Amino acid sequence: MHMNPKLKRIIPGIIFLLSLIFFILGVLNPIMGTSIMMGIKREDVYILGSMKYFIDNGDVFIGGLLLTFTFIFPVLKYLFIASQLAGIRMKGGKVAAIVLELINKWAMLDVFVVALIIVNMKFDALLVHSSLKIGATYFAISVLLLMIASFLTKRWLVKPSIE
Repeated sequence: MHMNPKLKRIIPGIIFLLSLIFFILGVLNPIMGTSIMMGIKREDVYILGSMKYFIDNGDVFIGGLLLTFTFIFPVLKYLFIASQLAGIRMKGGKVAAIVLELINKWAMLDVFVVALIIVNMKFDALLVHSSLKIGATYFAISVLLLMIASFLTKRWLVKPSIE
């Protein structure tokens, strides 16, 4: 089946923009709420705040993992896909494609890292109650939409290089 070339650019572009909006919402909204000792102390947990939490508590490795897989890799992926959607052919485009492929292979790790935050913070105190907040949903939706946008962009827009 032959699809209109404009649709091949518009569909991944719309999915990409939706993913970007959900990513921003996921970063700006809490991913988890905690209450300690039957609600005496309540706190919302944000993705970027959780990175700071681990680094401040000496868990630089975990903080670095969070920073890398929930912020740096997604931002790089957004930049690469945006350049492809805009039709920008970068010097070293083959290298960019390889980097994007590597990032794609690790894309689900960010979901694992969010789960790690939830489990770790949930067991941080004996009488802690945790609940997922809307930011976790936004973040998960952004990951799924970005994977779809990446797949469609690669399939429909990226021309194989002839060397």
